[in-house]
Amino acid sequence: MKAILIKEKGNAENLIITEYPIPEPQPGFVLVRNKAFGINRAEIYMRKGEWGETHDIIGIEFAGIVENDPSGTIKKGQKVVSFVGGLARDFGGSYAEYISVPLQNIIPVETALPWDELAAIPETFATAWAVLNWGIEVKAGQSILVRGGTSTLGLALIILARQMGLTVIATSRSAEKHTLLKKYGADHVILDEGKIAEKIRRIIPKGVTSVAELIGTTTLTDSLACTQTNGTVCIAGFLGGLIPLENFMPLLQIPSSVKLTSFASAFTFGNMEFPYAEIPVQKIIFDIEQNKIPNILAKTFDFTQITAAHQLMESDNLNGKIVVKI
Repeated sequence: MKAILIKEKGNAENLIITEYPIPEPQPGFVLVRNKAFGINRAEIYMRKGEWGETHDIIGIEFAGIVENDPSGTIKKGQKVVSFVGGLARDFGGSYAEYISVPLQNIIPVETALPWDELAAIPETFATAWAVLNWGIEVKAGQSILVRGGTSTLGLALIILARQMGLTVIATSRSAEKHTLLKKYGADHVILDEGKIAEKIRRIIPKGVTSVAELIGTTTLTDSLACTQTNGTVCIAGFLGGLIPLENFMPLLQIPSSVKLTSFASAFTFGNMEFPYAEIPVQKIIFDIEQNKIPNILAKTFDFTQITAAHQLMESDNLNGKIVVKI
């Protein structure tokens, strides 16, 4: 099979297409013929060698067709998706024509969506759903601040939070992106220059019920200041970089009764405590097909254009999901 390997840790030009053995069928795993995969920022870190040990083949999500399930649980030809749960770490990732994935991580789907549109959904929308339901436990009528709203996860959070009946405030560092955030469902958009707690409280005097913190440690203390008593801040991204939080004084910087938690999809999906079966991937796909919610696909590349796909991701010049078709 053809696979994309990293010739040397570093720039996108170091991604090369080469021949690689097709994974052998093994008990408890399903062999899938890959049709398309999303590009994720985690893979940029993997390519650069900033993600610890990875498999030869990186890539943390895909959409494809079952080629062989030794257990007989899923029939050959069934459309499936999967994401993280060990992909690119414990076994080969999605930058290949074939992938062998644990049966418990496979999600069969029924859909007429084109492969690139389907591949734009799994990891991003599943993570957004998990942050809202597992990380924060939101309820209709509440409010949420999506900090880092123009990221793919930010857009999916806006879409699902609005569908769930929340008041959504989203941030961007660029005033030019405000229209985009409104298009995807944000009720209010704030220009984020690092300190926004006062702006938040002009909209909601008591503060927001919850914050989906996608920037990371650089804005965390300000996000805590945006949150109302008994509210929740959930760190679910590191758009600001993998920077440790220094000189953090919890008793002084976490407002009383505000809860601070996290949801790290790369290390969470696939654990018994967070089963794939609870994530309504099929419903999300159906809602997109029925135009109840928008998809976030922004650009599709061919397999041979993997370098260009990574370069576009790193440029931050596109808002939405980048997908590679095989």
